[in-house]
Amino acid sequence: MIIVIEGFDQAGKMTQSKLLHKFLKARNIKSKIFSFPDYRTPIGREIRRYLGGSRPFPPQVIHCLLAANRWEKSKEIGDALKENDVLIMNRYYQSNLVYGIVNGLDIDWLQNLDRGLPKEDLVILLDVEPSDSFSRKSDRRDKFEENLEFAGKITRTYRSLAKEFGWKVVNASRHKQQVHQDVREIVEKYVAK
Repeated sequence: MIIVIEGFDQAGKMTQSKLLHKFLKARNIKSKIFSFPDYRTPIGREIRRYLGGSRPFPPQVIHCLLAANRWEKSKEIGDALKENDVLIMNRYYQSNLVYGIVNGLDIDWLQNLDRGLPKEDLVILLDVEPSDSFSRKSDRRDKFEENLEFAGKITRTYRSLAKEFGWKVVNASRHKQQVHQDVREIVEKYVAK
């Protein structure tokens, strides 16, 4: 199965992905973590340049690149699904929907970019207040993360899509162990004991 961990910057996505991986391992459930964007790939490097402000792209182009970054990894994802019980996605295509909508793009157009990729079984939204996100990160933010008003739009869009698509929502403005406990309780309902 594929479990997606989503949320705004500094929601704890990587922390919770690692804690979930450790939890599953302790239960003898094989898992692997994928993180998107994957900046190690050729397309990922272009995304990094864009986010750092050195490559200007219109919204349509950057969202196509974000989708292409997942397609670059599609064979690896498929192979990993054959070898593991659970794939943990530290972001997947759901981020592209949220950020794309906030950037004024059509949700159907955005969904078509990823049509054909392996689908998730469970999405967990780590819902963090923008003020908490900003207080957790003191170093430079990328262009999607530096504006508090934009962050508010992202947060509201995540919440709206969570309702629309049935994503599980966890309050991520709390201590990481409290968040992990909620994530575990959700995941335990989906994985074999």
